[in-house]
Amino acid sequence: MVILGVDVGTIRVGIAVADGTVRIPFPVGVYLRAKYGAEKALLAEIENRSASLLVVGLPLGASGERTPACNMVEGFVRRIAKRVKIEIVYVDEAFSSLEATERLSQVSRGEQHIDAFAACLILERYFELNSSS
Repeated sequence: MVILGVDVGTIRVGIAVADGTVRIPFPVGVYLRAKYGAEKALLAEIENRSASLLVVGLPLGASGERTPACNMVEGFVRRIAKRVKIEIVYVDEAFSSLEATERLSQVSRGEQHIDAFAACLILERYFELNSSS
């Protein structure tokens, strides 16, 4: 089972991939949302990798409450769901970009990788929440 992790931002979308049995996420790339570039890239990744699950980070607040950014993320995902049949799961992505920035600064990969690495962290959280399955 191929699983894609997605970190949706206002400007960029980071994508990561993992095999459901191995459960080790790898960054795929970062795509600009302008002119539906990120949507096209995500749809291509779903098709090319025959992905069966999309794990999307939902930017909840520190107390688990919805934030205004949740609507933006869900709107992006609705547009994807209209174009392709795939199971979609949301996980709390609170501070994933900050954590990705901290981890990447240790290996000095640069800012362009932050969103893809944040998508990896989203997949890690999904696997942690579903470790018994």
